[in-house]
Amino acid sequence: MSTALPLRVLFLVAALAVIATPRTVRAQTPPAANACRTCHASLTDARLATPANVFAQQDIHRESGFGCVDCHGGDATAADKARAHEAARGFKGVPAGQVQIATCARCHSDAELMRRFSPRQRVDQSAEYVTSVHGKRLATGDTQVATCASCHGAHGIRLVKDAKSPVFPTNVAATCGACHASQTHMARYKLTNGSPLPTNQLAEYQRSVHYAALTTGNDLSAPTCNDCHGNHGAAPPGIGSVANVCGTCHAVFSQKFATSVHQQIFDKGCVECHSNHAVMKPSDEMLGTDAHAICTTCHNGKDDKGAVAADAMRGGIERLKTALDRSGALVARLRNAGIETGAEELALGEARVHLTLARTEMHTFDPGHVEPVIAEGLKTVANVESAGARGVAELQYRRRGLALSLGAILLVVVALAMKIRQLDRTLR
Repeated sequence: MSTALPLRVLFLVAALAVIATPRTVRAQTPPAANACRTCHASLTDARLATPANVFAQQDIHRESGFGCVDCHGGDATAADKARAHEAARGFKGVPAGQVQIATCARCHSDAELMRRFSPRQRVDQSAEYVTSVHGKRLATGDTQVATCASCHGAHGIRLVKDAKSPVFPTNVAATCGACHASQTHMARYKLTNGSPLPTNQLAEYQRSVHYAALTTGNDLSAPTCNDCHGNHGAAPPGIGSVANVCGTCHAVFSQKFATSVHQQIFDKGCVECHSNHAVMKPSDEMLGTDAHAICTTCHNGKDDKGAVAADAMRGGIERLKTALDRSGALVARLRNAGIETGAEELALGEARVHLTLARTEMHTFDPGHVEPVIAEGLKTVANVESAGARGVAELQYRRRGLALSLGAILLVVVALAMKIRQLDRTLR
């Protein structure tokens, strides 16, 4: 008993010493000499020289104090090739496949280390990658799948927020397309039903409203590949999750669709009407049974309840649009004529909101939800038209008053002219 306490105390002191000892972070400062870069930059083989030159020009790891040996191992201070590449010094050459994932994860999965360089960056990327299609295939020995360097690059790596980074939002599609748009690269992969894996996703996405918003509209929040498929945990959205994926951005539409009769019928959810990669800008022409309507894909004939419902919803939307156009033109004419139309313009704005709400309620595929919204919008427009009629009457009254005033002024001018002539004759 007399020796137990001192031993425990010694053990506790030793443990506290280990905890308190600062952890050494490799490559916090650049090595005194980097023979790797000096040697490789002087080589005539571009395959070996280019990485060194690119790394020297701009690389987030170099800027943070990391060097070649932190990924490739070896001795950066050795001018002799054999010594620099000694396995005993940890040299592993070009990390590929699982070795590359482990090399990147050695730092990027270390919360303590990453806190010193990028506190906000997640440290679970490698764990996510294991769950991805890429990671699962890599585990089976498929070395053609994407790894860290496939998307981020190996040398000259930039921050994600850098517009020149291959994973900057406007560049993601092209980065994914480097593999997924290549028929040669994707030839070995099949869908679950055995058919060839498509390679037209990039071309279709570039025709979509999402791509236009991202590039032409400069909306960096517009979805690109990784917003729907994930990035490190990349996987195609399952059939049952498509509506949830779309609902990440289009929450209200997703909620309305969840209450519709189509929710249980549509295997592919939103994709049934809007497609997946080639998502076109939605229009009212998609609804109904006209030539360009999508509803006719499933609903045909006057006795088809779905067709009748689609036509009813489309008809209500068109009535409200026509009324809005007519009232808008009337209010604009009155405003240009000098009539105060502020209240009517606000009311028209409210009616346009009802038009938007009707297009939203349409995703319930129930005319009973759409008609009340249309009716409220038409009621608002009717009030605007009544006010517009009063404005027209006031405008006509003003014009008549102006005409009478001008006539009276003209009579006065004529009378003065005649009086002046009479005075001239008298003076002569």
